[in-house]
Amino acid sequence: MNENMKSGVAAASLAAFLMTAAAGPAKADPRTFAWTYEYMTMHEGKAEVEVYSTAEVADTSVPENSAWKHMVELEYGLTNRTDLALYQLFSQTNTAATKTFRYDGMKLRARHRLAEKGELPLDTLLYAEYKRGTDLSAQGSLEAKLILAKNIGRFTLAYNQQVEFPLEKPSDAEHLFYAAAGWKASPVFRLSMEGKGVYATGEAYLGPTVHFRAKDMKVWANIGQLYGLNGDSKDSQTRLLLGVPF
Repeated sequence: MNENMKSGVAAASLAAFLMTAAAGPAKADPRTFAWTYEYMTMHEGKAEVEVYSTAEVADTSVPENSAWKHMVELEYGLTNRTDLALYQLFSQTNTAATKTFRYDGMKLRARHRLAEKGELPLDTLLYAEYKRGTDLSAQGSLEAKLILAKNIGRFTLAYNQQVEFPLEKPSDAEHLFYAAAGWKASPVFRLSMEGKGVYATGEAYLGPTVHFRAKDMKVWANIGQLYGLNGDSKDSQTRLLLGVPF
């Protein structure tokens, strides 16, 4: 079987799975943003598959040089305030001369909401994640997020403070932030602005995100575009995020 046929079979299998999952009963809160986490966890006993595809172009004058990151996530509601997730990671690097696709490892994640929405002045969610790459001589890394959010009418505001550090050398921690403001135009459409930054490198990004939720099927999708705001940043980042609860 050639590569094109393999890709076609894989795509058809994924589509069949998503259509089957979407047809069944489900209850989940679709995410508004592409990069920023908001105040939500899976409902107890419910599950969801999310597929992420992110394209990064460091210099848009040379668009043939790009980096693609793909994640497939399965998340499950342990309780109504706590959920768990498993990710599988893949990446592809493109240049004019070569294209390299590889498996990058896995992640385990837990989230916990401290209260029900609106009970605290700022809705607060705790996020912890363990990442293990394919180099088994390395111990992997830990990531923690403090997620703060607030709903005001049709507007959703969210801020994430993140730290990630390798277990071999915790002093090499990387600090990032994400922030977003979204407007619910209708039950099926939301429009947002998102930003993120990396403290150590000075990278800063800003751009729009659009959310769409299919009315009859339970599939939802976000597409976001971030633009680099300074010379320390990549020129462009684009992300498609697809979710199917079941």
